[in-house]
Amino acid sequence: MASTTITSKQTPRWRRNNPYVWIAPALLVFGVFTLLPLAGGLAIGFFSWNGFQAPQWVGLDNFTRVFQDQGFWQSLEHNLIYGVATVVGKLVLAVCLAVLLNRSLRGQTVFRTILFMPVVMSFVVVGLIWNWIYNYNFGLLNTVLGLVGLGAWKQDWLGNTSFALGALIVVDIWKWFGFHMVIYLAGLQSIPNELYESARIDGANSRQSFRHITLPLLLPVTMINVLLATAGAFTVFDLVYVMTDGGPVKATDVAMVHIYTEAFQFNQFGYAAAMSYVLLVLISVVSLVLMRLLRQERYF
Repeated sequence: MASTTITSKQTPRWRRNNPYVWIAPALLVFGVFTLLPLAGGLAIGFFSWNGFQAPQWVGLDNFTRVFQDQGFWQSLEHNLIYGVATVVGKLVLAVCLAVLLNRSLRGQTVFRTILFMPVVMSFVVVGLIWNWIYNYNFGLLNTVLGLVGLGAWKQDWLGNTSFALGALIVVDIWKWFGFHMVIYLAGLQSIPNELYESARIDGANSRQSFRHITLPLLLPVTMINVLLATAGAFTVFDLVYVMTDGGPVKATDVAMVHIYTEAFQFNQFGYAAAMSYVLLVLISVVSLVLMRLLRQERYF
């Protein structure tokens, strides 16, 4: 019995279009809640609007103003410092703990749960907890320093321009390292044990196995973690707003807080929209550069 082949031209049109019907609801939701707000925000960037009076067309004035705004670029400098410190801190801590918890240990599940708990805590709760820890008069950190004989090290951690940004970096690392740790754990569990056994037979120690087997095979996972951590560092808002609101003296003023201030305190919605899209372009460029670099093994 001869077999027959049905070409795409012979397939009914409704069946050829069936996949598009199934994804149409998701595309509709994506368009309404993502693409439409993006287009609307971009349009607002071409107007001067305080939220009350009718918008006035200003063309590219808002965008050119962004490049002359020293406050915006200073906030981006804070984001850069924040990003480098938090990305390195989170990923180094995460990979070390992931390697440790990937072994057979008693209470392994309990430790994983405890270390992941800060991730699911709200930024408001985290901010309140660490505001108490950093409090100069009755905070846990200064109290412990006094008890161990290091009272001279007591600082107003969030009120001192030299320490405020660093204090926020510590909190960010504490909150998010568990998230990256879980991703690294998933990557570690996908590495075949036979590779480590072969390395052990060839005389490799744990450090050599980690360097030549674990790190190279975790490269895709590391790329994901770096991209997520970098995007988070350049869009951080909640933590800074709750703990310092950009102070003291704008020492912790990051880009998102600066944009929020322009929009909701000075009612410069058009200018804030323009800054948002400049920030979006910068984050996209940084992400593309990182993806290009991290695809090359020589960076590890």
